[in-house]
Amino acid sequence: MPEPPIWDLLKSDREALCGRLDKIQAAQESTARELLPPLVREFTAHARAKEAVLYGHLLHDERARTRVVEGLEELKRIQACFAGLELLPAGDDKWSVRLADLADAVRNHFRVEEAELLALARRTLSEVRATELAQRYAAERARILGDLSCLVAPR
Repeated sequence: MPEPPIWDLLKSDREALCGRLDKIQAAQESTARELLPPLVREFTAHARAKEAVLYGHLLHDERARTRVVEGLEELKRIQACFAGLELLPAGDDKWSVRLADLADAVRNHFRVEEAELLALARRTLSEVRATELAQRYAAERARILGDLSCLVAPR
C-alpha cells in the first residue's frame, strides 16, 4: 500500500484531534480536565511537526508565505488558549466559555488551513514530494510525542 501524501496524514490527525475536542466538550469539567493533557500533547506534536515540515517547506513559496505566517500565529494563540484553560481553577465559571473558544479556534485553524494552505500544496507539490513530506512529518510528530510524554505521565 502506498504511503499517503501529507494532506491525507494531516486530515487524519485533524479528525482525531477534533474527536478528542468533542469528547472534552461533552464531558463534565472534572473528566474534561483529565482528558485535556493528552489532547495538549497530541495537538502540540501535530503543530510542531507541521510547522517544521509543511510550513517550513511552504514558507519558501511566495504564494503561501503570508498564510504560513498567519498559521504560525494562530498556532501560538491556540497554545496560549490551552495554557490558559489548564491554569483555570476547578469550578471556574470561565471554563466552559474558554473551552468553547479554544475548540472554535482549533476548528477554524484547521478549516482555513485546509481551504488555503493545503489547497495550494495540492497544486504545487508532486505526489512524490507530498509523500516525502508526510514521512518526515510522521517521524517528527512521533519524536515530539516521545519528548512530550511527561505531559501525560501520572503524578
